[in-house]
Amino acid sequence: MKLDVYEHLAQINAGFDQAIRSLVALRKHGAFPRGALARFAALSKETRAAATSYIVSVIEASETDEAGRRFRERKAQERADEKGGEL
Repeated sequence: MKLDVYEHLAQINAGFDQAIRSLVALRKHGAFPRGALARFAALSKETRAAATSYIVSVIEASETDEAGRRFRERKAQERADEKGGEL
């Protein structure tokens, strides 16, 4: 998996964290009902968790495939090296 995927995941989480902190900060202004802000913060946390879970599951599948491919390549190279040494 390319590094930029991990960087985007970190940026997504940082963005959600910023949004949640801002919603909490708005509580000190009387114009905003605390209950509404709390609901939006909870929805943001839920969405962050769902998005992170999905992205991480795709990363996991990709990394597992990559590990399997590299393992097969290494084993094939080891077999080729062993055959080369027998000559």
